[in-house]
Amino acid sequence: MKNCKSIGALKFLLGGALATAALVPSWAQDGKLELEQKPVPELPNSISSSETVRSRMDKFIREQGLRQVKDNKKDESGRTVVIDFAVATISASSSDPNFVNARIAAFNKAMLTAKGQCAEFQKIIVSTEAIKKVTLPPEERAKADAERMKLEGLAQEGVVKVAQALNSDLRDKNLTPSILTAASYGTKLLSNKMHAQLRKKGLDPAKPVLEQEAKVVADTVDFKNAVATVAAARCTGIKSIASFEQNPSSGQGSVGVVTVWSEKLHAIADAIVTNNWELIKLGEPGKTVAEHIPDDNRTLLTTYGTMLVRDEKGEYVVLAYAQAQPRTKNQQSIDLAYEVAKTRGYGLIRSFMGEAVEVNRQLLDSDTSTVFTDESTRYQEESTFSKRVKAVGDALPISGMTVAYEWETLHPANNSPVVGVVVQWKVASAQIAGHWAKHKSVGGATGGDQARPANAVSRKSDAYSGQGKTSRDY
Repeated sequence: MKNCKSIGALKFLLGGALATAALVPSWAQDGKLELEQKPVPELPNSISSSETVRSRMDKFIREQGLRQVKDNKKDESGRTVVIDFAVATISASSSDPNFVNARIAAFNKAMLTAKGQCAEFQKIIVSTEAIKKVTLPPEERAKADAERMKLEGLAQEGVVKVAQALNSDLRDKNLTPSILTAASYGTKLLSNKMHAQLRKKGLDPAKPVLEQEAKVVADTVDFKNAVATVAAARCTGIKSIASFEQNPSSGQGSVGVVTVWSEKLHAIADAIVTNNWELIKLGEPGKTVAEHIPDDNRTLLTTYGTMLVRDEKGEYVVLAYAQAQPRTKNQQSIDLAYEVAKTRGYGLIRSFMGEAVEVNRQLLDSDTSTVFTDESTRYQEESTFSKRVKAVGDALPISGMTVAYEWETLHPANNSPVVGVVVQWKVASAQIAGHWAKHKSVGGATGGDQARPANAVSRKSDAYSGQGKTSRDY
């Protein structure tokens, strides 16, 4: 049992920052582990008054052996792994009473930026795949799809069935359940659109097509719009693996996140909302939820958002890290702030699932098979898409969310109190599949979750010396 101290009794130890130790990439210690499973060491001193967040993020990926992956978009096994940076400005200075809330908003903005960057990269991937496929003989197309999916770490027993469905003659409304996910259905939509355009040009898509002919189709506005929609849909599952913060002595500060995307993370997010797990094996045993949560409050202080992890049984769990600012340092104010943080944690999980559901709904809706919308404002906080994600998330029948951990500390920039919670939701308890398919229009909220903190929840507080969060499993 960890000791719990009142936030009012904490001392601000700005001068007690830990010296940054040389970090040895833990991934080299076990070459059998996939990138998603390998533990990442905690980062000392993620909050600085002088060093920029971008320089610290760059240093992080070098120390963790991720520089080559970031530059080449491939891990050691050849899978596509997108490592990227995103930065956002904290709108309030550290002297502003609303500083902590401004930090939270900045983390949200940074993640929206990261998703937008992911979508831009996915445009290249999905367009290239669509062009390459039609240059192959028909009998080789399903084989190529299966090999690609197996390389990305998806379940061998499922990839053959999905690859065959992707290359069948079935049209949009007659597709088999094997490909009714955002990833697979988006691929099928683009394939159908490419074939239709080639036929208009007098070409037979059942035969190999010259790459130049396919590129002409891919360069049309209609096809580019389709690519943009599918590319954005493929970015569900993206997560932050490290975050940083800069608080200068005067003026506005900034936050930065290092994010990772892989086909497997996206496929898991797809499977959660469709209950189609053909492409996803039960994960290798991971860490307990308690082991996923950092021990040091200094680490938790720069952690916000959702993370998809595996527990010791190999089952998937969504963890949501949320924070709130007590108005004062008295216990009543602190307790009220915990309730705010808990509500925010529930909201983060609902947003995570709401985005996956809305993406699937948009792609699987027959109306979007031929009509695609402009994606330029998708990842803006006030966009129509963002508002709809919130509405969808609020209406989802999500139950079983519990508080796994609570913490409190002081922020070094202004000595103001911060409290936080880690909310957990086990994917095994999901009852979402079919809900979005039956309800095309968004209904009202379900009236809350009535979730209560688990009996094992602990609350901890600590003096601050600046340590950043890195996820231990992705």
